[in-house]
Amino acid sequence: MNRASDRDADSSVSTREELNTAKAQRLPENLWLTWLASLSFANLVYLRAWGYLIPRFSGDLFFRKTLPGFGLYFAVFGDVILLSLLIALTIGIAPKLPGWVRRGLRAAAIAIVVLIGTLAASSRIHILPAKDLPVAAVLGFLAAAGLAYRFSSAASRGLTLAAVAGTPCLAVTFLAPLYFLTAPSPLPGDPPLAPRLAGAPPIRVLWIIFDEWDQRLSFTDRIAGTRLPVLDGLDSRSFVATHALAVQSDMGIPVNKMATLLAIPSLLYGKHVADLKLQGNGSARMYFADGDPPGLFGAGQSIFARVRSSGWNSAVAGWYLPYCRAFGRELYNCYWDESYGKASSASHSPIEAAVDETRMLFETIAFSPFGPTLGTVRHFNEYETLLATAKRNAADPSVGFSFIHFNIPHLPYFDQPRIGGLGYYGYRDDLYSDALERVDSSIGEILKALRGAGLDSKTAIILSSDHPQRQSPQTDPHVPFIVHLPGQETGTVYNREFSTIKTADVALAIAGGGIRTPADIEQFLLR
Repeated sequence: MNRASDRDADSSVSTREELNTAKAQRLPENLWLTWLASLSFANLVYLRAWGYLIPRFSGDLFFRKTLPGFGLYFAVFGDVILLSLLIALTIGIAPKLPGWVRRGLRAAAIAIVVLIGTLAASSRIHILPAKDLPVAAVLGFLAAAGLAYRFSSAASRGLTLAAVAGTPCLAVTFLAPLYFLTAPSPLPGDPPLAPRLAGAPPIRVLWIIFDEWDQRLSFTDRIAGTRLPVLDGLDSRSFVATHALAVQSDMGIPVNKMATLLAIPSLLYGKHVADLKLQGNGSARMYFADGDPPGLFGAGQSIFARVRSSGWNSAVAGWYLPYCRAFGRELYNCYWDESYGKASSASHSPIEAAVDETRMLFETIAFSPFGPTLGTVRHFNEYETLLATAKRNAADPSVGFSFIHFNIPHLPYFDQPRIGGLGYYGYRDDLYSDALERVDSSIGEILKALRGAGLDSKTAIILSSDHPQRQSPQTDPHVPFIVHLPGQETGTVYNREFSTIKTADVALAIAGGGIRTPADIEQFLLR
C-alpha cells in the first residue's frame, strides 16, 4: 500500500516536473509571440507618421526643402520599439490586474487606434470638413472606448487579429527607411546665388505679397474691431486701387478654387499660368494660358531675370514655393522655406522628433489637444524669419528689387492663446482679424527698417496678394493693391477694375523710371 502511494507520488512529481519543463520551454516562445504582436500593433499606431514621412509621389518633392534624414527615421523607429515594449509589459502584468482595469486597457487601445485612424484618413481623403473633424474624432474615440469596454472579449480578439494582420506592415518601419537612407536623394539642392552686380535702379522697388490677403475684409467691409493704423496711414499717401482683381480671376476661377501654386508664377512672369506640372526632380513645368511654349518654373523671363538683365540685384524671401532652387542663379540674396505640415514639422533631433511624431498622431494641421499644433508653431517661426529677412533686404542698399512672399494672413493663425483648441481653428472672423493686424504691424516694421537705413526716399513699395481669403462665407475676387512712391505725401484712389497680372510690369516701370507719379500708374493700368 505504501509502495503504491510512493509510486503515485513519484509519478505525480514527475508529471509536474514535466509540465513545468514544457511550460518553461514554451515561455520564450510565448514571450517572443507576445512581443511580435505588440511590435505589430505599435507599428500600426505609427503608420500615420510613416505615411507622411516617406515620399509617396515624386511631385511632392517640389515643395520640400529637405527630406527626412537618419534622425527623423530613427525617432519613429524608436517610438515603435518603445511602444511595443510598453504593450508587451502591459500584457505580461495584465493577469494580475483587476478585471475592470484589463477591460479599460483594451478599450483605451482600440479607442486610440480609432482616433488616430480617423484623423489620418480624414486628413488624407477629406472624409469630413476640417471644422467637424476634431468633434467627430472625439466622438469616435468615446464610442470605440465604450463598445470595447462593454464587449471586452471581442475587443481582445479584435486587437489580436489586427496585430496578426498588420505584421506585413512591419516592413514599412524596418525596411523602407533603409532604402530611403541609402538611395541617392532625388531632391536637388539650391544652386549658388548670383554674384553681386554694381548697378542700381533709379528707384528701388520692394514688392510684398501677403498670402490670402483680402480687400473686402481689410478695407471695403473691414471686420469690426480690426485696427490697421499703419495701412490706414500709408493709404492716405499712396496709390490705392479698390478693384484689383486677383490674378486668377481673369481666367474665370472662383475664389475658393484659387491657388498660390498657379497665382505666384503668373505674377512673377506677368502672364497667366494655366497649369503647373510637378516633376520628380523637385522642379515644375509651366503651361501658359496664351499658348506660349511651356517652360520650367525658374527659367525664362521672370521678373528676377528681367531685373538682372537690367544690371540690378534682386533678393527674395518667401514660403511655400522653392524660390531659391528655381531662381537662385538670378538672385543676389535668397531665403525660402516650405509650408509646414505633417511631413516637415518634426524636429530633426532624434529625441525631440520622437516626441513630435507621437504628438502629431493626435493632431490635424489646425487642431490639437495640446494647444497650437506643431505645424502652427513652425508657421509662426517661419513668419518671424521671413520678417527678419524682409527687413534686412529692405535695408540693404545693394538690393535694387526685393520680393517678399509672406505666409500671413494665410492659415494656420497663431495670435490667440487658445488657437488650436476646439472652436479655435480654421477660418473665423476674429482669427483672420488678428492675422490682418499682424500684416499691419509687419508693414510697419519694414517701413521702420527702410527709414533706419535712410532708404525710404529711394524706395517704392508695392503691397498686394496672390488671392483673397477663400474660407470666408462671403468671398470677393479683389485683393489689396497699394503702391507708395518715394516722396509721395498725398493719396490717390483708383476705382477702375484691373488685373494684378500687371504688377511685375508696374514694378519694372517704377524701377526704370517709367513711372514717377500716381497719374503714371493710372495710365499704365489703362493700357
